[in-house]
This record gives sequence, C-alpha cells and structure tokens, in this order.
Amino acid sequence: MKKGLTEIFEVDSVIKTTALCILTIGSYLIYKLYHFSSQINQHTGLRISKLFIYTAIFLFIISFVSLIYSLINFHDPTILRSSIGIHVISSVFDVTWIIMVRNRINLIMASNRGDKLWLNPFITSIFHVIYMQHKINQGLAKSAI
Repeated sequence: MKKGLTEIFEVDSVIKTTALCILTIGSYLIYKLYHFSSQINQHTGLRISKLFIYTAIFLFIISFVSLIYSLINFHDPTILRSSIGIHVISSVFDVTWIIMVRNRINLIMASNRGDKLWLNPFITSIFHVIYMQHKINQGLAKSAI
C-alpha cells in the first residue's frame, strides 16, 4: 500500500517542535518519533516493529529517570557510573530508531542523495525530528503546488 506524502504526514511548526524538544529535555523527541512511526505504520508497508518502538520508549524512560536520580544524588558518583550502561543502551535504540524513521521518510518522499527533500544523515544526527519535520513540511509544500 503506497500512499503519497500528504496522506501520511501533516505540516507542523518547526519552531514549536524545537521549543518542545528543548523544554521537555528531549522527551518530545521520543513522542515525535512515535508519532512519525505510527503514521508510517498506519499508511505504508514500511513498518517499524511495535516491539522495537515500545522497547526504545521503555529504555528512554528508564534512562531519563536514572539521569534525574543521578543528578539529585550528584554527590555520589557511583550512582552516575552505574547508570551509564542503561544510557548507552537507550542511546543505541534511539539512534537506531531515528535512522529507521529517516530511511522510511526518504523512501516515502522518493528522495535520493542530493535531492532537495533527502534527509541528510549528518544533519539528521544533530537535529533529529526537527530536521525531519522541516523536510516533511518542504515536501508537503511541494505537493501542494
């Protein structure tokens, strides 16, 4: 089931996305990845495993909570050292998820390296869902013409 960009994604403010990512200390990033993944899973055959998604979300929550706990107990460095492993595992899942969503958006937009709508891996690694939303907005504006 192949659908166009306009049937899968919607325009959203890049400024709002940026502000929410900063204000929620990255939690909005996970929400936005979940939202993109849900849209992709509902409207295309380019599925992202729900087990993978829920595992990544669970690891993010555990990592986030352990980071807060470590910051509260900053005087005890052993707590911070003990939580590093979960942060690494969570980060691997998050990066993998970002790559999966990025690759699927590139396929949906039929973008190849050098195209205007192609999601550059380097820029995606820095700006994540902010950059993805920007490119989706560009693609939707192009489709509207």
